[in-house]
Parts: sequence; C-alpha cells; structure tokens
Amino acid sequence: MNKSIYAYLIRTLGQFGYTSEAHRLFCNMWNFHDRGDRDAYMSMLESLCSSGKTTEAIDLLSKVHEKGINPDTIMYNLVFSALGKLKQISHLHDLYIKLKQDGLLPDIFTYNILIASFGRAGKVDEAVKVFEELENSNCKPDIVSYNSLINCLGKNGNLDGAHMRFKEMQEKGLCPDVVTYSTLIECFGKTDKVDMACRLFDEMLAEGCSPNIVTYNILLDCLERSGRTAEAVDLYAKLKQQGLTPDSITYAILERLQSGSHRKVRVRRQHPITGWVQGWGLQSVSTGT
Repeated sequence: MNKSIYAYLIRTLGQFGYTSEAHRLFCNMWNFHDRGDRDAYMSMLESLCSSGKTTEAIDLLSKVHEKGINPDTIMYNLVFSALGKLKQISHLHDLYIKLKQDGLLPDIFTYNILIASFGRAGKVDEAVKVFEELENSNCKPDIVSYNSLINCLGKNGNLDGAHMRFKEMQEKGLCPDVVTYSTLIECFGKTDKVDMACRLFDEMLAEGCSPNIVTYNILLDCLERSGRTAEAVDLYAKLKQQGLTPDSITYAILERLQSGSHRKVRVRRQHPITGWVQGWGLQSVSTGT
C-alpha cells in the first residue's frame, strides 16, 4: 500500500474518532517505509490531538525527523492548541522552548494559541510575556491576540489592564469586534460594575458593531442579577427589534425575572413582569413558546 493511501485512511479513521485504529495503521506505515509521508503524519498528529492524547502527540513530534520529515510551526501549533485546551501548561512551556531549539520561529497562530492557553489556565504573567514577545517580533498583534489578552486580564481580575489594552488596540488602528466588547461587558458586569458594562454596550452600538445573542445574554444576566429589571426589559426589547432569536440562556434569564425569585418589582406602566413577558409572545418562558 502506498503512502498516499495510508494518509487517506489515517485521516478518515481519525475524523471518525478511531484514533487507536489510525495509530496502528500509522505504525504499520512507519515500519514498512524508510521515508515518512507528511500528509499521513499530519493526519495522525491531528487525530492524537483531537482525542486528547497529547503525550503521544509530543512523542510523535519528536520522532518525525527520523523519517526525513522536517518539523514545522504548523505541526507545533497543532500540539500547542491541544495542550492549551487541556491546560497542560508545563508541557506547553517545554514544547515552546523546543520549537525555538529546532530553529523554528513562532507565527501569529503560535502566539495567539499561547496567549489564550496561558489565559485559560490563569497564568496572566506568562500570557502578558508572550504578548510582549509578539509585539517585539516580526509578527504584530491582531484582533485575536488582543481579544485573548483582554479576556485573560479581565477574567483574572485586572479590569484596568483589560480596559487599557482595549484602548491600546483602538489607538493602533484595530477595531474591536463583537468578541472584544462581549468579553469586556462580561468582565465588568460580573464584578458589579454594571454601569461600565452598559456604557461599553452603548459604545458598541455607536461604533456600528452589532451585538449577537451572546452579548445580549451577558448584559441581560448582569442587569437581572443587579436588580435592574426595567433596564433588562428595555434590553430585551432591543434584542427583539434587532431580529435576534432568544436561546435557552435568554429564556433562563427571563424566567428568573418572571418568577421574581430575587425581587418583586413592577416595570413601565405598572405592568407586572408577566405582562411584558407575555407581550413579547413568551407565555411559556420555560419552553420558549
């Protein structure tokens, strides 16, 4: 069987989750061919990474040169991403050092994966260090880089730092997107800085950046939890006017408002909560009908 057929079969098995079978086939190819096939190698690496077998992926990455294949940044990025999702930070750090030892340069995807991974694991200093390395490299931070760093700073309690980076990206000509605004709104809202969250939402609209259902859910949740029910009603009206479809999270928030589990209030025109919920065609909030 030639190597292109091996590559196809390994890729197909991996895509359907048959990682063990793909690995057995790969080992068979490895033993019977003096030179490896890059496509087969990449397919095997992708399968191992997607199934969380990071130890095997790292081992495979270290052996690729034995079959005449030069490791590249794309291969490393695959493993970096898998390690980051599993918060295997020590392995991530060691592998990043090895990438440089192999004479390879990180690309923008490498940097973005590392920033997001360190942020996910709460390693703020490491995330900032990688971001600063990115700034001093031939690559330059993009919207994904800033979003990852803002998320890292904000969700680890450094709201001032997150907002500073938000302003910095604008000064550098990068336009915040729905992810940027949603992240900041969530960070401020969950730390009881709801006024700031609302200002960011208004700024988002003024800048022509359309909120999605995730953005609305984040702010609705903040308003409901802080007892600002009338504002939540108005925000829900905007959601409907924008033509967005409420999802299960939206309905859960509306149900909390309707039940009055946290407070009993009346909204505009002295209608009870059930009045405005029914007014929007949500007679049964729990079922979304």
